Amino acid sequence: MKRRSSGPGGEDAAGAVRLPESGLASEILAAVDSAPAQRAPAGPERLYALAQQLAAGAASGPQAAPETPEIWVTFEVAGELFALPVACVEEVLRVAGITRLPYAPAAVRGITHRRGRVLTVMDLRVRLGMEPAALTPQSRICVVSSRGVSIGLLVDGARQVVRLLPSGHQEPPADVMTERSRFVVGIHSLAESLVILLDIDRILLLDDGNDPPAAGEDASET
Repeated sequence: MKRRSSGPGGEDAAGAVRLPESGLASEILAAVDSAPAQRAPAGPERLYALAQQLAAGAASGPQAAPETPEIWVTFEVAGELFALPVACVEEVLRVAGITRLPYAPAAVRGITHRRGRVLTVMDLRVRLGMEPAALTPQSRICVVSSRGVSIGLLVDGARQVVRLLPSGHQEPPADVMTERSRFVVGIHSLAESLVILLDIDRILLLDDGNDPPAAGEDASET
């Protein structure tokens, strides 16, 4: 079989770089570096040759890693859609009954049973600055885990588990954000609605400014 004659710099007649027989990385790199620049395609089929060169160059270039979607659990509160990372959601329960606790913070709806254990339930409506939720057949308790503790969030309804690309997250508008709304970590557009993304560790933190005055108290009192 007749071998192709090689040109200067280790390049054969077809324009391919001829690798050294030693197989050493240093000599391979030297052969590639010394090879002359690829000639521009010529002849009637130069358009095809040019397209092949461009495709080969694109394939050899650095490829961006595909974006990994995040998994969120969505639920409804006062007609709006909210979401928490699936990693912090243990389960979603039907509301079997909630016992109120005297002198508990306003956002704490009470306690309920969860397979023989007592579970504290927060009314997410109140935590978000709204009126307490009225229990309906669609009401659910979203059991979440934070700092090794399980707590229930009372929501108006459970929706679905969705996969969201991080690149689709948007920062909440700065002009409407306050210290009390610091638990909102982003907004994501989903179909024809917006999903408000929550930070579970922050939303479970209560402060005196978050709770409205009890009935009969003057709001101006400290």
